[in-house]
Amino acid sequence: MISPPARNTRREPTLASSDLIVEVTDSFEEVNTTREDWDRFVLSVGGDLYVSYDWCRIWWRYYGKYRRLRLFTFRMSGQLVGLAPMFVEQVRLGPIVIRIAKRVGSDSALTIFALPLAADYAAFCYRELISKLIEDEKCDAVSFGFMPGDDPTLSSLRDSCEQLRGVLTCVRDAPAGPQTFFHLPDAFEKYLLALDSGQRQNYRRRLKQLKQAFDVKGDVVREASEARSAFDHFTDLHESQWRREGKPGHFGDWPHSTAFNSDLVDQLSRLDRFRMVRLLADSRVIAYQYAFVFGGCCYWRLPARAPDNELDRFGLGVLGMVQMFETMINEGVGRVEAGVGHYDYKMRFGGEELQMRSFLVAAARPGTGLRVRLFLWLSDQLHFIYYRIWRLRVAPRLPFREGPLWRTWIRSRI
Repeated sequence: MISPPARNTRREPTLASSDLIVEVTDSFEEVNTTREDWDRFVLSVGGDLYVSYDWCRIWWRYYGKYRRLRLFTFRMSGQLVGLAPMFVEQVRLGPIVIRIAKRVGSDSALTIFALPLAADYAAFCYRELISKLIEDEKCDAVSFGFMPGDDPTLSSLRDSCEQLRGVLTCVRDAPAGPQTFFHLPDAFEKYLLALDSGQRQNYRRRLKQLKQAFDVKGDVVREASEARSAFDHFTDLHESQWRREGKPGHFGDWPHSTAFNSDLVDQLSRLDRFRMVRLLADSRVIAYQYAFVFGGCCYWRLPARAPDNELDRFGLGVLGMVQMFETMINEGVGRVEAGVGHYDYKMRFGGEELQMRSFLVAAARPGTGLRVRLFLWLSDQLHFIYYRIWRLRVAPRLPFREGPLWRTWIRSRI
């Protein structure tokens, strides 16, 4: 087994890439590794839940339509050293059409992750992967975004692109917004003591007030037999909260997200990866934190709180979040991945931000680089006009309910 390197560790490869065996399949049923070996390898290189076997397989079930699956496995002397679940599709923006390869799970689910590649062989894997996608699959572009700011393979990716200069050109390697993490100590009291005194006192005061007004309890649902019911109650509360604010919420925004997440909950609860942390007042659930645990990291997917004027004064968002941290600390989890975007309350309660990266390469064929750059420019304009202006500012002020996010925006956002 390959020992897990630190997140920011990279070692120089010592073997020739000709020793690397690359296999490509077009279905999860035919991939040349078992679910257990796949996940064991992902964990061994410090990989993310979002490249685990079942997450990728379920994501593909809901978001693979009109796309071609390409699952790459890399072995050295029979040992698994890399996994790259990819897909190929054609995307049109106005007059521009490109054939692009992306990572499975890279859209529609708000996930930021690194490809699971062993540090010794990451450069070899990237070089083989990009070459096959551009030369064999005839892709115009390959997208590796959005990557975590601490992706340990980023330097290997850059080295590989430099070595393939005659085959490709790097179109974008740039920051793409913040991703938030929390690093948890081994005791909850240590977490509280590390907070600013004002935030610590505010948390304790609001919790005390809530306990004076109600019989307050907290628990966590993780058993497969209870998971779906807890998730259904969570989605009801989540949607009620956002309806109160005149917005569609996560499940209204993202197509197929209710069915996709339900499937995830069913499967991952059987593997003891599902967590639904609940805060109850007089036996009524008033806050949920929907999360998964994988490899010592908590992946905090979504919160929900009761849309009740009587409860607003208690700050249920913060109380529920801190309760989740206490639950994770008691479980021995040391890291919480808390999603994309900047949120002041997360920063005030110990969050740390890393800049995600957008990384895109184009084939060095005549005219292809220009076409990909035009596509990227159109993608940026669509994001600004449709999402930042219309979706975030204009639509919430209108009297009708906004529908799901545009499929074109989702698939062109790179």
